Amino acid sequence: MMCDECGIRPASIRLTTITGGEKKERNLCPTCMAKLKTTMPELDFTSLAGILSGLFQNANKATKIGEEAPDITCENCGMKYENFRKTGLLGCAECYTHFREPLEKLIMSIHSNTQHTGRVPGGIAKKVSLKNTIDQLKGKLVEAIAAEEYEEAAKLRDQIRMLKQQVEAEEAETNETN
Repeated sequence: MMCDECGIRPASIRLTTITGGEKKERNLCPTCMAKLKTTMPELDFTSLAGILSGLFQNANKATKIGEEAPDITCENCGMKYENFRKTGLLGCAECYTHFREPLEKLIMSIHSNTQHTGRVPGGIAKKVSLKNTIDQLKGKLVEAIAAEEYEEAAKLRDQIRMLKQQVEAEEAETNETN
């Protein structure tokens, strides 16, 4: 496959960009990719952390011009949120908890959602789908109880139990094959 930019050299890099909901894929040679890097110096394509950092910085520029980074520090590792904004790297698993609010805002500004809606590996797709359905039914159950619709709540409770049994069966089946 030839490079989409120059049409001369073989492409070894596939670059996918999504702008305004429109997906565009380009196959590039290393030379054209190097030229592209110079037009976007804020993005470091050499590592995933560099790419994420560049995306986060662009999202921060676009949505929070002039806004200060929250003064939050992870109690577990001592990582400051400001450092995360600069590097795109978290210090430990507890950082997700301590930085939850600004991380959710950041993810919303990039993806317009904080719930994963993409593809799921085939082996666990059914289990994930069942768990999502259970979560949705639990929300409806809370609403039904609040509205004092107890018959509907009982139906939802029974559906949740049935789905939980299916999840347990899936997990038992998975454990038997491993």
